[in-house]
Amino acid sequence: MKIDYYEQVLLDIAHELTGFLINHRIQKQDAEDIIQDVFVRLIQADIMLPPEKLRPYRVALSRFYDLYRRQKKYRDILLAQYAQYSEIAPSMTKNELLQQSLDKLDDYQKSLILLYYDSRHSIRDIATIYNASDSKIKVDLYRTRQQLRQTIERAQNER
Repeated sequence: MKIDYYEQVLLDIAHELTGFLINHRIQKQDAEDIIQDVFVRLIQADIMLPPEKLRPYRVALSRFYDLYRRQKKYRDILLAQYAQYSEIAPSMTKNELLQQSLDKLDDYQKSLILLYYDSRHSIRDIATIYNASDSKIKVDLYRTRQQLRQTIERAQNER
């Protein structure tokens, strides 16, 4: 395999992943930083994967969630500090129960919910991203919804 061809494949994947992250409402600069981290990890792994197996979506999603958690933490801190001065505070806490329930899911489950409901990806697209069968994604999505429903019901009963 020629190095020039492999570099072009890497550039194509970088553009594809950047678009993928931008579609998830990540700012372009943050998306580019995430992609840089993904490719640094790939280079540090010191392996040359064949182009058809080179789909670092999971690593990019993991970095995306790290960024999301960090931004959420900062937002929560700011909200707690300045809630008494802001008209926005009550509306941001309306879905607190749902957010708490989502926070109890693992990263894979959160990504399934995010990809399917927020980004409106099809089951087939998600299966391609995770290199899994359509039926596995359907079952995992079903189980995740059930777990989320049970968590919300338990929290409502405790109130």
